[in-house]
Amino acid sequence: MCQFCCIIFITMAKTLKEGEIEELKNHADIQIVISGYVNLKRSGKSYVGLCPFHKEKTPSFTVDPRKQLYHCFGCGEGGDIISFIMKVENLDFIEAAEFLAKKVNYNLQFIYTDTPEMPEKRSRLIEICELAKKYYKYILFNSKVSERARDYLNRRGFKKEIIEHFELGYSPESWSSFSNFAVKRGYMLKEIIESGLALQSSRAVNEIYDRFRGRIMFPIKDIVGKTIGFGGRIINDAQKSDANVEMQTQGRQVWMQPQTKSQALTKPEMQIKMQPQVKAQAKYINSPETKIYSKSKSIYGLFDAKNSIVEKDAALIVEGYTDVMTLHQEGIKNAVASLGTALTIEQIGIVGRFTKNIILVFDSDAAGVSASMRGMERLKEYNEKLDLFHESNINMKVAVLEEGYDPAEYVLKKEREKFLERVDNAVNIIDFTIDMILRKYDINSLSDKLSASDELLGFISTLSSKIVQEECIKKISEKLNLRESLLVEQLQKKASKKSYRKAEDSTSGQEGAKQNEKMTSPLRNIEIEALKIIINGIGDKYYDLLDIGAEFFNFEDTKKLYEIIKEALTESKSDDGGVNFPLKISSDKLEDEQLKRLYNMIIFSPVNYSDNNLACLEVYNNLKRIYITGKIDEVKKRLKQFENYRKELTKLIKESSEILTKKPGGEPENKKPEKEKLEKVDGKIEMLNLKLNKLENELFKYK
Repeated sequence: MCQFCCIIFITMAKTLKEGEIEELKNHADIQIVISGYVNLKRSGKSYVGLCPFHKEKTPSFTVDPRKQLYHCFGCGEGGDIISFIMKVENLDFIEAAEFLAKKVNYNLQFIYTDTPEMPEKRSRLIEICELAKKYYKYILFNSKVSERARDYLNRRGFKKEIIEHFELGYSPESWSSFSNFAVKRGYMLKEIIESGLALQSSRAVNEIYDRFRGRIMFPIKDIVGKTIGFGGRIINDAQKSDANVEMQTQGRQVWMQPQTKSQALTKPEMQIKMQPQVKAQAKYINSPETKIYSKSKSIYGLFDAKNSIVEKDAALIVEGYTDVMTLHQEGIKNAVASLGTALTIEQIGIVGRFTKNIILVFDSDAAGVSASMRGMERLKEYNEKLDLFHESNINMKVAVLEEGYDPAEYVLKKEREKFLERVDNAVNIIDFTIDMILRKYDINSLSDKLSASDELLGFISTLSSKIVQEECIKKISEKLNLRESLLVEQLQKKASKKSYRKAEDSTSGQEGAKQNEKMTSPLRNIEIEALKIIINGIGDKYYDLLDIGAEFFNFEDTKKLYEIIKEALTESKSDDGGVNFPLKISSDKLEDEQLKRLYNMIIFSPVNYSDNNLACLEVYNNLKRIYITGKIDEVKKRLKQFENYRKELTKLIKESSEILTKKPGGEPENKKPEKEKLEKVDGKIEMLNLKLNKLENELFKYK
């Protein structure tokens, strides 16, 4: 019986040492790094190019090496080199720092602490998946147990080069082959389970078994090529049976992790007598949702296809791993797969970073119609979430192959050129959906014609563009032989019902419009000018603006940025009290996209005041004047309330006095409480008038 050691690792949480990000950014030239992604040309003291984050024909993407910042005047994206790497490579902050450090050959310094909740757990799980990839790959190419897998791949027409390129592997039919291998290398059972490569035994809490057994393994990678999950395929005629022997809770070979430190040094692999039960296996199984892998947010082959997608400005989305591999082998390298799911809004967004032209490739009309309808729903959601830049919207098409052929078979049996011809003739997803709906009905039947028109108009009502709606109406009118005016009338009725259902949302919509108007108001522009003066240290008395206080800023983002700038200025002062301008603020200090955009807009705004000191004074006076005017309005409002209250009290005292004089023996002292209230109100009014005079005198100084 085989025995080996189980090494228990105390996983350490890591954080970057103070000042490491600034050291890294100083080590990296932003212009050189971004040139690896964007073709930059010198323009004065800056560099310009086409933005990698949205489609444009005229360059609006600017890199300023002096400020070590980038900004796109088209879509508003901008920031420092770390935020660029985060955006373009789809990484979190620490991952982006590590990625950049590797690119510029800089050794990042971390601080490690023992903590059960590990920020670097993601990296640890990726390590396990990378280990599994190498393990499965070695077995596929070097072990006798994988002969059937190699034969299967050969019969499918895959060359060794493409198998190596996509790093395929083979998982042995053993119950604990990889788990044992991973434990030997120091990974804990809990980590192996969390990576998605093993399952918890129902027999005991300290028993696990391999998720993938006897399958060809397809590594699933993230956008930078790290392995985050797997797809595993049985070998149809090479497996013992599609109803292969599947072991239940008894009889499987597992690795048992010791539960005490005294047992942690060695523990034999357990052998349990097997009671097999025949259970049909799925053709494909995939990694479960983990901390590093989400099916709806991952795309198979994108790491290998992204350069070709950018070059051809189009992405082909197919259904299977082998479809992607075959197309790449045939030189069609802009193909990716949606991992067996209907295309999700997240997947559209990920592909949309590289191209706005997506072509869905289906193997039959039946598959195409349901998938295209789901694709339309996701596409509509995606486009609704975009900014106001219309050019960012996705252009989605559908290419349908002949019945019975998947993309891999079609390319091999029908030839590459015929496949590309189908792709070139792909139909816009809206037209395709209309045609598919029409095929469901006999339009010669009146009842079917009514049903078809109702379903089609329901579909058209979801389209936001009036122009597209009009074109669709024309097409339906021709197909169903119905008047356009009649269809438009029915469409308007549907729209009215839809508007009625959404009536409650109209108020929030109006508020949103008012907020947008407020966001471009003169008041906001003054606050932005104040921040620009502080960031650039303009004028001899920019610090007056710095000390003015957050209460002088009326917008949430300008107020927050002011507080960040004030803190950054305090931290960046040298021993002699000097500060380097323009002030650089690290991406991790800017909490959300709105703050980043505001900061980038300010930092890239030209500084061209004719008199810096006068500009500083004017902005300072404007902020003071606006603040004091607001206070005056508050005082006047309160003054009016007290004056109205005084009138009510005076009226009440008068009425009560009249009643008392009419009553014999009336007691005048009953009026005392009202008189006391009146005296207090008069005191408040006097105090507010004094405050009002003081504010008006103060306001005069800033006019």
